[in-house]
Amino acid sequence: MKKGVIWLVGLLLLPMILLIPTSSVVAQVPDRPQESTVVDETNSLSQETIQAIDSENRAWKSTSEQLQVGIYMTSQLSGDIESLANELFRKWQVGFAGTNNGVLVVIALEDRKFRIETSDNAATVLTDVTSRRILEDARSFFREGDYNGGVRYIVDAIGDRFYGTERAQARMEDFEEESGEESFQAVIPFIIALVIVVAIFKDSGRGGRGGRGGGRNALLWLLLNGSSGNSNGGSHSSGSSGFGGGGWSGGGGGGGGASSGW
Repeated sequence: MKKGVIWLVGLLLLPMILLIPTSSVVAQVPDRPQESTVVDETNSLSQETIQAIDSENRAWKSTSEQLQVGIYMTSQLSGDIESLANELFRKWQVGFAGTNNGVLVVIALEDRKFRIETSDNAATVLTDVTSRRILEDARSFFREGDYNGGVRYIVDAIGDRFYGTERAQARMEDFEEESGEESFQAVIPFIIALVIVVAIFKDSGRGGRGGRGGGRNALLWLLLNGSSGNSNGGSHSSGSSGFGGGGWSGGGGGGGGASSGW
């Protein structure tokens, strides 16, 4: 009798348990934006980036492929990113009704995860393997905190697949060049410190027990430590409103995609 009651309770609770993840994902799905194709709940993207993506979507609308790319950036996931992307894709109906070439990029900053979701038709051009490769290449931007550059790179790479351009590669080369210059500048203080240390030992070897040289070297060392603490920093943030004209035209219907992290 007791065993039968336990089974009955389990059967009654099972549907509720299965519905918990779905309900949390649905609760996170925002309404479809009207004035832009970008929703940035984290305020990490600049207006320049948002406007550039909206401009791209307007330009693509006039082509035969009619590609449309939507961006959703959030802080934290309430479920798995695959379920969120699929629900969001269907609710926003990404893509133009005539061609159904819709692509959605979902980014969760605190979870350090992102996903590319594609419509059935877009998946024939932007395969799951290609989507994963794009995300993996974009890791460099996100690991450096360059969210504007990372999102622009992903959008460029998607556009390259549909229109045969090479803008993503050019953006990656610029990023790597800038990163290389910054790395070299970061090493310069250590090179200077090494040179001064060598000079100190050479000078102390010649000076014997004289105290004047040692005092001078100590002063140089203190000056070096004081100057090496200087650093440059910057931040960028903006709202996600953008300007009108991005819009959606009612494609929709998930076909494939890929997820990754950084």
